Amino acid sequence: MKYGIFIYQAPPMLGRNVMVDNYAFTDFSFMGIGKGKKFLEKLQKELVQLDYPVSIVKDDTEANLEEIIARHYDFIICVPGLQNKLLSNDKLPQIFHIDSEDYYSSLISKTITNIKNNVL
Repeated sequence: MKYGIFIYQAPPMLGRNVMVDNYAFTDFSFMGIGKGKKFLEKLQKELVQLDYPVSIVKDDTEANLEEIIARHYDFIICVPGLQNKLLSNDKLPQIFHIDSEDYYSSLISKTITNIKNNVL
């Protein structure tokens, strides 16, 4: 079994309200609100249907890379906008970045292909 983590918010920074980023996992869906939840649920459902030995969890660390590394995930999936927010670290597992169109439309085919070709 391979394990991944879905990072949907940037690491905390001085002066930034962390609660602002939690809108991605609300049940309400409008103009980006709730998109993270919808994308992750669709991805998890498709992985089960394809019978891939992969489990992906929602990030509960607020993108704390040290904690993510300590948990030994096999890969990381990042929402759009995090390409330059996560500091480079050679101890990080494989990172997949979702493009904006796929994220906001909940198109998971590229992410499934990345998992199939690079993780399994």
